[in-house]
Amino acid sequence: MNQTQNKEELRRSLRQQRSKLTSQELATAEHKLAKNARSSNRLLQAKRILSYAPFGGEISPKSLVNKLPCHTVHYPKITNFRLSQMRFYSAKQVNILNKYGIKEPNAIDFPWPANAFDVMLIPLVAFDRSGTRIGMGAGYYDRAMQALAHQTSTRPYLIGLAHHFQEVSSLDRESWDVPLDAILTDHEFISI
Repeated sequence: MNQTQNKEELRRSLRQQRSKLTSQELATAEHKLAKNARSSNRLLQAKRILSYAPFGGEISPKSLVNKLPCHTVHYPKITNFRLSQMRFYSAKQVNILNKYGIKEPNAIDFPWPANAFDVMLIPLVAFDRSGTRIGMGAGYYDRAMQALAHQTSTRPYLIGLAHHFQEVSSLDRESWDVPLDAILTDHEFISI
């Protein structure tokens, strides 16, 4: 089995595990995640945050975002499915379903660039403690973060959000991968 097959197998296995979580388990994980966020001063002091609407058993950032003081929240919206492009919009609600069934904001104002945020909360399928992540596989976040790869002093603080069981011992980092600065789970905050 090659690296791509291993990645797809891992992705399938962890997505299946997430999909089996009950609504009570998801709610408990969401609240524990918000509690563990207290370990990150960068997150607690952020003024402009990129969040996301959870999909397919992803851990929800909603309780966390609701507890943060003085912030504006933005959400991703896929703007070109063929090219795997998304843009970020300020929104109070994310209630429009895209073709994947993921909730997005109504894009009525102008999009914000990825480097406009203090913190980006990024969903993932798998992670390791070196900050490498595997996403859903379409490359939307990879493309959005690519412009940030060489902006280490001005880029947002990148925090991957996951259930604790999504941790793996090691992932191969691809040339286009932008490493995360931290991981926040229902068990702990991991600073990279």
